[in-house]
Amino acid sequence: MAGKIIIGNGYAVLPGAKALVILKGQGADATKEKEVAPYDYTGLKFSWWGDNNLFPQDVLTDLEKNSIALRALEKRKTVHYGRGIIAYRESSEIDATGNFKKVIVKDPDIVDFFRLNRLNFIWINLIGSLEVFANGWVEFILNKGMDKINRVYVKDPAYCRLEKMNPDTARIENLYYSARWEMFPALDDPKKVVVIPMYDPLKFDGKKYKDSNFIYPIFYKSFNKSYYNLAVWNGVRSSGWMDVANKIAPLKLAIMKNQMVIKYHVIVPDYYFQTKYPSPEYTNEARNKKIETDLTDLNDFLTDIENSGKAFISFAFYDKIEKKLKEGWKIEVLDNKLDNGSYLPDSQAANSEILFGIGVDPTLIGAGIPGGKLGAGSGSDKREAFWQLNAEMGIYRQISLDPLYFIRDFNKWDPAIQFDYAVVDTSQTQSQHPTKMNQNLDITQGD
Repeated sequence: MAGKIIIGNGYAVLPGAKALVILKGQGADATKEKEVAPYDYTGLKFSWWGDNNLFPQDVLTDLEKNSIALRALEKRKTVHYGRGIIAYRESSEIDATGNFKKVIVKDPDIVDFFRLNRLNFIWINLIGSLEVFANGWVEFILNKGMDKINRVYVKDPAYCRLEKMNPDTARIENLYYSARWEMFPALDDPKKVVVIPMYDPLKFDGKKYKDSNFIYPIFYKSFNKSYYNLAVWNGVRSSGWMDVANKIAPLKLAIMKNQMVIKYHVIVPDYYFQTKYPSPEYTNEARNKKIETDLTDLNDFLTDIENSGKAFISFAFYDKIEKKLKEGWKIEVLDNKLDNGSYLPDSQAANSEILFGIGVDPTLIGAGIPGGKLGAGSGSDKREAFWQLNAEMGIYRQISLDPLYFIRDFNKWDPAIQFDYAVVDTSQTQSQHPTKMNQNLDITQGD
């Protein structure tokens, strides 16, 4: 006999025989799922995010297990951000491509605002919020005069929950912020901050604003969502493809670690041991010892090479009450499909679905078929994939830059000032991409 027999609730494992024994009818109550009454949240002031109010936490848990999705979302963030935000004015001078040159803004108050708030640093977090969750919340803090935005903070979206709509105005008026939503309802009162409606801009009449700080919501809009928008890529979670990808690696690791492949599936009728070792002649403890002895004999029989080709005799039981013969033990031989290449096609299919859902070309993150043929390549596929993704970022950049235009108008900066992202140049020569922003920037000039 090789290895110790493992007996669980309704099953047993015979390591030597590489067999799984199912004890039918035993331990059924222990394996039954417990029904959990749903929490009554009708009286809550905030709207739950997901079925358990932990949707963003669940998303992050799934992502932490999936290197492909993490890398692809990081790629979207880096392409979105480029070399950072610039504030510029269009000059009247036309460049060689027929576009107005963009002159970098050097106004002291704007330069100081960017520097004091580390705007290019914190905006990375806003882009990440939008790319991962399709939701972002920016907190503005006013100066003592209550007439200018002085500080900007990007809130962690996983800590944010929106207040339920005011039934009279159909507006979301506040945001609740806490890092301990997992502890709800045993949770200290979360911080509440006023929310400014995104589609109802303030009237700038020179008067002091009543709130010293407020939240500006920003999001990638998804239809039929009143509170929390849903990222397009989340389809790979709801469809189950990410779950498939996340389970393959642990399964392969378990197979390699245990070095055990199940060869036999043994089914034992639930009445067998009760009939063979009846009460009160046998106590539960005595019966369990007998069961272990019988399983040990079976393990020895299946592992002994001398028993190869011999017959296995299973005794049936005649039920005098039901007047019929009940089945005996059954031994099913299982095919070994867990070879070295097992699940790799499934892994590749899941990874492809994930990349399709996120919208990143596999070449940008070095994705390929495991064990596939490698080639040197010219790099043009990556370059073209980068520029394709960069070209698709237009609408997303408009959304992520929107809070800056709000700041511009609130602080009464020059309305001619515009914002954009400086694009990372991956061309071989500048002449290959004459319409890129980098060509239009005139950093030697300024007001």
